[in-house]
Amino acid sequence: MAMPRSFAALLATLATLAVAVAGCSNGGGDGGNPVSAQRPPAGLVERDESPIYAVDVTIVPETLSNSGGAISQCTVTPPLPPGLNMDPQTGTITGTPVIVSHDTVYTITCSNAGGSASTRVEIEVKDAPIAPDGLDYLDQSTIYVVNAAVTPNAPLSTGGEITQYSIAPPLPPGLAMDSQTGVITGIPTTAAPSAVYTVTGTNSVDSVQTQLTIEVRAQAAPPAGLVYRDPMPEYIIGEPVVYNEPVYSGAEATEFSISPALPAGLSLNTQTGEISGTPVAGLDQTEFTVTASNSSGSTTATFTMKVGPAEVGEWTPADALNQGRFRHSATLLPDGRILVAAGNRKQALSTAELFDPATRSWARTGSLAQNRQAHSATLLADGRVLVAGGFSTGGGNALSSSELFDAFSGKWSPTGSLGDGRDSHTATLLPDGRVLVAGGEGKGSNQGALASAELYDPATGTWSSTGSLGQARKQHTATLLPSGKVLVAGGEGPGGTALASAELYDPATGTWTTTGSMSHARNAYATASLADGRVLAAGGFDGTSALASAELYDPASGTWSPTGSLRQARDFHTATRLANGRVLVAGGIEASDSFVSESYDPATGSWTQTGSLEHAREQHTATLLSDGRVIIAGGIGRGILSYAELFH
Repeated sequence: MAMPRSFAALLATLATLAVAVAGCSNGGGDGGNPVSAQRPPAGLVERDESPIYAVDVTIVPETLSNSGGAISQCTVTPPLPPGLNMDPQTGTITGTPVIVSHDTVYTITCSNAGGSASTRVEIEVKDAPIAPDGLDYLDQSTIYVVNAAVTPNAPLSTGGEITQYSIAPPLPPGLAMDSQTGVITGIPTTAAPSAVYTVTGTNSVDSVQTQLTIEVRAQAAPPAGLVYRDPMPEYIIGEPVVYNEPVYSGAEATEFSISPALPAGLSLNTQTGEISGTPVAGLDQTEFTVTASNSSGSTTATFTMKVGPAEVGEWTPADALNQGRFRHSATLLPDGRILVAAGNRKQALSTAELFDPATRSWARTGSLAQNRQAHSATLLADGRVLVAGGFSTGGGNALSSSELFDAFSGKWSPTGSLGDGRDSHTATLLPDGRVLVAGGEGKGSNQGALASAELYDPATGTWSSTGSLGQARKQHTATLLPSGKVLVAGGEGPGGTALASAELYDPATGTWTTTGSMSHARNAYATASLADGRVLAAGGFDGTSALASAELYDPASGTWSPTGSLRQARDFHTATRLANGRVLVAGGIEASDSFVSESYDPATGSWTQTGSLEHAREQHTATLLSDGRVIIAGGIGRGILSYAELFH
């Protein structure tokens, strides 16, 4: 149940509204559109863009920010989940959800005599509260000025709704944080040295933390280092966009402007720099410049934007996992459901859940006997899932235990243990039904990468050793070739060196032979088998930086050849072959923290940018569903994510 605000918090809210009204009287909120007799609303942003609520739990009021003209009326489509209501004059959402509701994007349109603007809010209602995923702030590090009202600094949270905020140490005199919403407002009254403040966001399940750096000076200083979280957004005509948020340092920016004008349907919040709306027409790749300024100076950032129809495919939100996780496994079951197992959320997990494409929802299932992460999961010929290895605590504590999941009973049972404890290894189902496990990180702080390999026999439930790799490696890839041999390539060797070498395992002889090396050493990269039997390797980390290069392995010649490079360098991403033969690459770590996903066309050897992800993420899973869609789940982004997305 949400707690009532204190009288002091109410005063802070009134001060915030006064600042917002003052901001609305300044020009520029329409991103460069001509000023009419009454400026239309612009830069509409809901306080919490993608909350996950729970049945019978009253929500914290979801307020709307507007840097344009005064709002006359707001509407929302489709109708909000039962129990929730929106104030038609303010766009504030309140209420208590009464039934479970699928993750849905709602479009809020606000208007006045001068025109209208829109924004989105994504809402899911679960049967019970889930933990918050992560917490951030729009202004993570900033410098305020004595006796100058600050622009409300709102938290950016993910996952289960946060219902209570606290901060330590106390904020500088004159500033206050609303304990219900986490919004920081006020007028600092005295100078204060730069200090780090820890904000804790809590709900009935768990808490998350973030740190803010705040300084108060007597004189204004300019903002600096402006960038946008998504520097290459690609939007779909008619689909409300995920907010694109600025990140900057130095002093607080009090006004934002953009050039050229944003395409019709999109607008800039001139107070916060966030971009929102629903594009109504196409736009070729165009560069935009945003200027963040205050009375002392300004800084600029550029980003490129494209708007068009969903030519290759698009991402839509899916119901969230019941628990955020990364380093987990995802396995497509024979009945079309997806089993997600274990992983990490603050510590190794034993929980598991099932996604049913028919109901579009996740259901909790039996838990593993052992908490584990960075394990392997393999669908056996009889429909059971074999989970092997991983680690439960810190590095060097690899597990040797294995478990079997029975989809009919939803239960796990123990099976034979590996000869060597290992994590970050590969597991490949062989044509004869056995499972080949190779490499990985061994148990013990001095063990490092392993060269050993083992075979699991489902008929006996036991492991036996087989020929060792020629090169010890972990975080490599393993691909079953049409010949029945297994290609293992790249990864990290002893001492942390990224590897380019590759080798082939022959199940008939139980031995490994070297094959052609990749042109680039690659660790934490992704591979996909093409329809013609070749193997695509893309991205990765070479020991110095993330890679954009890609190459193809030809089993007939045993050699690698270059192909078109990714548009965005990345590692810890996923690669999935689609039903049409193309390969979808999504997520990963890269210098620009891009949300870009890409599609590879084997016919042309080139990459095409696809619609932007809603949540940047790495160390997630991507699974091709029976109907041809791809679901990505979990990973690390703004926190340890519970969110899932569908590509179709």
